[in-house]
Amino acid sequence: MTTNPAAIKAEATRQLHQRGALVLTPDSVRAELGLSDDEFAVHFATRDDLLTALVVDAYDGMGERAEQALAQARESAAQPLDRWVAVCRAVRDWATDNPYEYELIYGTNIPGYDAPPETMVAGARTAFALIGSLRDAAEAHALTSGEPEPLPEPVAAAVRGLAEGMAEGLPEPVIGRLLVAWTQLFGMTGFSVFGHIAAFGEDPAAFVDHAAATMGRFVGIKA
Repeated sequence: MTTNPAAIKAEATRQLHQRGALVLTPDSVRAELGLSDDEFAVHFATRDDLLTALVVDAYDGMGERAEQALAQARESAAQPLDRWVAVCRAVRDWATDNPYEYELIYGTNIPGYDAPPETMVAGARTAFALIGSLRDAAEAHALTSGEPEPLPEPVAAAVRGLAEGMAEGLPEPVIGRLLVAWTQLFGMTGFSVFGHIAAFGEDPAAFVDHAAATMGRFVGIKA
């Protein structure tokens, strides 16, 4: 029997939804598809190769949703803060639509798995969408850098690195606050995925929009 990588990933995803990433193994996927070791290894030589393919797909799924949200906000001429909120909402909505994929990339680390650099490339798509909304705000003169804050040197070094890389052109104080907002976004998203956000009101999506707008103003977007 022969098969293709897409079929293998589809079966691995099915098992991911049933049992979780911690117990996903090539043997279980291979057995379900009726593949020999050699047939399977043509596409995924190791468990880590299979996990990496699933991780990249998950990051790409989230990133694509975020990029689409920003593009739609731009097309509708939404205000800068609304563009930021649209990207944050897209992240949360993708995660709640795909909870097992979200858990794979932002849940418990899988013992023995060390994600390769290619996963970082896919993972950066969401960050670039958020940064894009900040660049839109800067072009609209709706981004304030605020007063520089003293940062611990490791944080300051990270800010400088981003200022010379993917966040080039943004003020360093904005980048420093963006790092804080990034953690808040995924903390809030995790609350949504794992059922901990109900205490914040009957409409979790409304709370997410409110929190995202608050984060956007904190980063420096003028309302």
